[in-house]
Amino acid sequence: MKRFLLLWGLVLALGLPAHRAAAQTLPQDSVVNPSPYYVKAQFAGDIGLISVGVGRQAFNSKLETDLSLGYLPKFAGGDDLFTLAVKSTFLPYRSIRLKAVDWKPITLGVQLGYTFGEEFFASERYLSRYPNSYYRFSTALNFYLFAGGQVNFTRVKKVNRLAAYYEAGTMGEYLISYITNPRYLSPGKIFNLALGAKLYL
Repeated sequence: MKRFLLLWGLVLALGLPAHRAAAQTLPQDSVVNPSPYYVKAQFAGDIGLISVGVGRQAFNSKLETDLSLGYLPKFAGGDDLFTLAVKSTFLPYRSIRLKAVDWKPITLGVQLGYTFGEEFFASERYLSRYPNSYYRFSTALNFYLFAGGQVNFTRVKKVNRLAAYYEAGTMGEYLISYITNPRYLSPGKIFNLALGAKLYL
């Protein structure tokens, strides 16, 4: 028993300085979160006028995947619409330190959304009023591509777990239509902006 206690004490004595040294060598833009989870809120971005969700970080905080529910009110879309979306954001580069905040200049991602409603369908084969191939794309399922950036308030007291992000993106069918018919569509018509905030738990 005494040998075990002596051995355990030696491990602690050797491991603690190493742990402290590792903590001191962390990059200055690193944020050590107690958990990989976060909650978020977003304005616009092909998931309604407003949306809320929860997500998780992976691969050393290089990938963030979240599930969100969006709402588009009647005054903005002609009807009250709800959209459920799974979104993955890739943060490939290290942050740029700007005084009290850390800026991630490039983020890339994809989003798969489903809009609820009788007028929306995942496949036209289930609609008797339209022949097959009448619609080229599903009206309920939407594939969304985006790029943007993120600002982490890493060294701002009381909000150091908060981040703000911005994105510009378009739906896959819009992009295909633009490529095939560039005369009738402009980038301003197919791309939209989104602003959001994340709270890392």
